[in-house]
Amino acid sequence: MQPWALYFKSLLLWLLPWPGTGQFQVKTPKSPVIAQVGKAAVLPCHLSPSTDAQNMEIRWYRDHQSVLVYEYRNSQDHMDQQSLEYQGRTELLRENITQGQVALRIHPIFARDEGQYSCVFVRSTQVGQAQLELLVAASGAPPHIHIQPADTEGITLTCSSSGWYPDPELQWRDSQGQPLSPDSETRSEQEDGLIYVESSVTMTNSSRVPLSCWIGNPVLREEKEARLSVAEALFPRVSTKGMEWPVMLVPLCLIIIIAAVLLLISRRCRERVNLFGRHGQKEAKRFAGRLTKEPENVIVDEDTAHPQLAMSEGLF
Repeated sequence: MQPWALYFKSLLLWLLPWPGTGQFQVKTPKSPVIAQVGKAAVLPCHLSPSTDAQNMEIRWYRDHQSVLVYEYRNSQDHMDQQSLEYQGRTELLRENITQGQVALRIHPIFARDEGQYSCVFVRSTQVGQAQLELLVAASGAPPHIHIQPADTEGITLTCSSSGWYPDPELQWRDSQGQPLSPDSETRSEQEDGLIYVESSVTMTNSSRVPLSCWIGNPVLREEKEARLSVAEALFPRVSTKGMEWPVMLVPLCLIIIIAAVLLLISRRCRERVNLFGRHGQKEAKRFAGRLTKEPENVIVDEDTAHPQLAMSEGLF
């Protein structure tokens, strides 16, 4: 089908009779369909009253029929006029098509898929359509708080997170949960269409209360938070990670030193004992030698000697 023919058919949809004047109406959910980035979205659509739609034309458009998302006619899928951004990502779920119930499945979902979708049924000159809204959401990474010195006394805290959709809500909060006014806040779109957000706040040295950076997704109603104690940021604790070996080496070195000193003292004692032993042996030999010398003459004074003293020859 040529592009001009597709546009001509789209124009006819507005000129042909609308639901209520024909024999069927097209129904879609009143509430938006919510899909997360990277997952699948299922857009349901059905006829009322229940009508066999096997031989009807079924088309899905986005943004007021400016983008053809899917086309089904003559009981077959027709992808020749399908928008390039949806090729390879769409499927018509038609298990209950004989009751007029179908659904469009899109997988995976991108942030750009968000918008208004139209479900159109065509039978001969009868046309019916209905719209539904697809909301796309993504929960980003947990917030990260970066600390850097400020120009004045104090520190600048910067909270950042990426991968959100749509624009997340970001708040600095004190220990009581009350919001704090940020110094700056920036938001930017990443290559994949997701949102990067960054916010900064300055805290003085007199601040000691803990604070937190809170980010929430308004669609998913999901929250993520990072907490920080300003006192710890200003006076960080010394990390003991990696200090186990130095701590263990200190007592080990002391034990080695004490053992070496005791060994040295023991050696000195043994040397002295050996020295005294050799000296004693020399003295004993010298004393024995004196005993073997020629005996000297002993003269006993009879007047002063003990009356019971008896002398024998050969004693000395």
